[in-house]
Amino acid sequence: MNEAQRQSYLKAMGLTPWVARVALPGAAPSPALDWPEEEQANAPASAGPVVDVAMPSREPESAPVDAPLAAAESSPAHAGTEHAPEASAADALAKAPSARSVTPAQEQAKGEAPAPAKAKVKGLTFTLEAHLGGTTWLLCAQEDSQAPGLGRFEAPLMANLLALFQGRPQRPRRFFCPLTEQPMPADEAAQALSAFVAGLSEQSGGERVLLCLPETVAQALFEQPRYQPFELGRLPALVISSLAEMLADPVQHKKASWQAMQAHGYDGV
Repeated sequence: MNEAQRQSYLKAMGLTPWVARVALPGAAPSPALDWPEEEQANAPASAGPVVDVAMPSREPESAPVDAPLAAAESSPAHAGTEHAPEASAADALAKAPSARSVTPAQEQAKGEAPAPAKAKVKGLTFTLEAHLGGTTWLLCAQEDSQAPGLGRFEAPLMANLLALFQGRPQRPRRFFCPLTEQPMPADEAAQALSAFVAGLSEQSGGERVLLCLPETVAQALFEQPRYQPFELGRLPALVISSLAEMLADPVQHKKASWQAMQAHGYDGV
């Protein structure tokens, strides 16, 4: 077989062909190889530079200049000295896959870098206390969502609102967000609250809903400003200021809430 063709096959299979640069002691004489004239003409001119260029592809600075000779002594003699450039080029090709094998890991690391974006969605945390007055469900947000009920000043204000609808505080129903220890996004919380209100209506009656919520919670749940009517759990609904806001700033929040209740028919039975 032509030597150039043989080495081409070896390189295609990922094998590195080695040749002896000098006659080895005790070894059989190296046979003359059949190379085309054009490659023999190019081989001497490129022998020196190619070896020097290919050397950096090896382990850096760990092998001396005579490393190819030492490698040749440890392998069978195949050819003459003019084929060292082919050995160096094949060695570089053999090492190329190891460099490419690092790329998928790097790309995977880059792909995993945006993972913290999952934590950017911060769930809502609030607790609602629900009471039925006449045909109106009154749902009030607790100032302390971890407390067992409304605060000492919130409870009397809630009772006054409930009295407008001929109701009195009974054992309350409660809606907790999140429902579990896992954070609940706003859209999921809105769906859960809608189902909660629909369940209240089916079990105990009621034809409309009045919610006392902080601005941030109302905006996140319903994506609309307070004091505007909408539908929740298939019932007409209205959001007014929270009990804590009414207590902290009665002039602003009680006035705005009462005006909205009058405008949309929530000022009595």
